[in-house]
Amino acid sequence: MSAPCVFHCLNTRLADEWLKTCREYLGYVRRPFQSIPLCQLWKCNQSNWAAAYTEWGVLQFYVGVVTAIIMAVMRGLDWKDRHDHKHEKHHGEHHHEDHKEADIINIGIDVVVRILVCYILAHLSWFAVVRKNGCFCCILACCECPPVLLLWGVLSIIWGVLGMLDSVQDLNNDCTFCIIGTIVQAVYCIILLYMGFCCLKLWIQHGSEIIPPVIQGKGPNGDIVGAAQIL
Repeated sequence: MSAPCVFHCLNTRLADEWLKTCREYLGYVRRPFQSIPLCQLWKCNQSNWAAAYTEWGVLQFYVGVVTAIIMAVMRGLDWKDRHDHKHEKHHGEHHHEDHKEADIINIGIDVVVRILVCYILAHLSWFAVVRKNGCFCCILACCECPPVLLLWGVLSIIWGVLGMLDSVQDLNNDCTFCIIGTIVQAVYCIILLYMGFCCLKLWIQHGSEIIPPVIQGKGPNGDIVGAAQIL
């Protein structure tokens, strides 16, 4: 029997369930490519699409970390170019040093925030796709059903294609670090394409349904507060 479509409203148990998977997902992050080697991950035929999505998500996280570091270096070089020739003329040496320290701190904070966001997004997408077999949350409500896998897959592919087009436009830049950033962005977009492909394969495995047979509503404690059958 097909799985129902469940709408969660203010369901804190779902958030607790996600938090309890932190140790499990950190295990995948610390030891990537244990279930599927990297050389096999690029193939379009996999025996376990859930494991493939997990490994692609971990790779997405690491590429996101590299991107955050490259962006920090680019910001640092840009700041250096803008301030090297005018700090003594306009601000004085002491003020320049204070401003330099503040910028370095801001760049460091930005890197940490970007890495944390990369991890949270990777963990959330794994939980939604692999653990919940399709789940999409929007602030106070979540929709849980296999057709959401189709949504995840299509959005991931669209983001990947748009990102690839954007990275190609940046190839005209003569900045060395900018070119490196463009290459990393292209790799990130390829990962998104593969993740979208994995989602579509998982959706097919769950029956390729677009409209679920039953819709349920669950309240804050996870109790069913309403249900409807779709003919």
